[in-house]
This record gives sequence, structure tokens and C-alpha cells, in this order.
Amino acid sequence: MIIAPDTSFDFNPFTVDEFGAKSWSRMQGDKYHVTGVDVNGKRFKIETDDWTYAAGINLYRGSKWLVRGGKRWLIIRVEN
Repeated sequence: MIIAPDTSFDFNPFTVDEFGAKSWSRMQGDKYHVTGVDVNGKRFKIETDDWTYAAGINLYRGSKWLVRGGKRWLIIRVEN
């Protein structure tokens, strides 16, 4: 009997350390969305599959999301 791996993504993929920093195990197919408002008030959305690229985006006001299995998980929110 072969048991398929659990593909449900209803669990929280993050672990939080004692300083409040989130971490997660990257999986094949993970996407990252960066959404927000620029300094001129114009809304934007950037979609990528590279966390290094998404992490390097300097936000004025917005959020960075992990998208896994069609569900969004908030990584960080910036409000200035």
C-alpha cells in the first residue's frame, strides 16, 4: 500500500523564534507576493518565486506574502 504525502496546506508553515522572527521551509512551487503602496500613493503587486528577490524589496507601506497551495500566508507587514 502506497500512502500519498499530505498535500493539504491548512497548517501554518511558519515557526517563530524567541525574537519574533518567522522562518519556514521552502518547498517546490512556493510563490511570493509583494503588495503595497508607493510613496506617490500608487498601488503595486509583484509576484515572484524567488524569496531572495522578494526579501530585497524595500517597502514604504505594504506586505510580503508566502503563497503555497493557493493560500496566502503573511510574512511581514510594513506601515510607515
